[in-house]
Amino acid sequence: MKLPPFLLHSQYFVFSRREELERALDGLISDDELQELRRLSGLGLPPITSELTLATMLGVNPGLLWSFINRPTKHYDEFQIPKGKGRRRITAPRVALKVVQKWLSVQFGTCYTPPDHVFGFVPGRSHILAAMRHVGCSWVFSVDIKDFFPSVSAEQVRKCLEEFGYSGTSANIISSLTCFNGSLPQGAPTSPVLSNMVFRGADVALVQLAGKYKANITRYADDIVYSSRDVFPSDLYDELMVLFRGLPWALASDKTELMIAPNRRKVHGLLVGGEEVRLTKGYRNRLRAYRHLLQTGKVRDEDIARIQGHVMFGEYVREVVSASPGDL
Repeated sequence: MKLPPFLLHSQYFVFSRREELERALDGLISDDELQELRRLSGLGLPPITSELTLATMLGVNPGLLWSFINRPTKHYDEFQIPKGKGRRRITAPRVALKVVQKWLSVQFGTCYTPPDHVFGFVPGRSHILAAMRHVGCSWVFSVDIKDFFPSVSAEQVRKCLEEFGYSGTSANIISSLTCFNGSLPQGAPTSPVLSNMVFRGADVALVQLAGKYKANITRYADDIVYSSRDVFPSDLYDELMVLFRGLPWALASDKTELMIAPNRRKVHGLLVGGEEVRLTKGYRNRLRAYRHLLQTGKVRDEDIARIQGHVMFGEYVREVVSASPGDL
């Protein structure tokens, strides 16, 4: 279900102005709640002061919100999808809850300003642009956060929302609507932006570590990459491990990689050792073969979409690299 832009981008969902919402709530909320509503509005946050206020903004019966919060299993579907050599569990909200989460994700996206090194789940920033930050490096060191979304607890979400300005009551309502079984679900529209919001303190520490070694740093979701044109600092890994021992997250030991020249240096599958981001030779050869098959009509109907997707990705990488300034 695709929501109209005016709903997604309205701080009050079905209402265009705070005054309209206040008229709809006239006589239904206390003066204290009204003042809290106005305070949150002034902060640019969706003024979720109670379940009644949120239900009014959404134009739904409060009983539906009660069900979202108290009977969450009725509003999610769980399934698995292939991921590399294994499987990834997806916990996806059903339509009604997904509408609420999608709206909240857009609203929080306007309130949260991602730091310069964060590229994942940020409009206008791609993994290609992240890779471009590492062009010309002599080494690349990458680590991966284990179970990124499920590692973000409902308590962390509540605390984060309070830091952004919500009261304890409001934070509890929102965390109940965006968490499942005590953590962020893999498959909810709100999980990407909330994970970035919760992780912002850790991002500060990661950048400080990069500054200590005069290294470049990017984070794309759970993938953290350091690089530099200087000699690789042998203490970087140990210091990163110490840093994460003080955080609620853990690094995936099987996804730690160090690439030093003259070996290939890759970031998000793209070569960064030269003067610009490039596709690997093997992938370029595959694309050349795909183009030939498409031009000669030798692709099976069931494979056309997949092969066209690869070709379009190759073109997209070329366009992004050619259109971006060299000092990214």
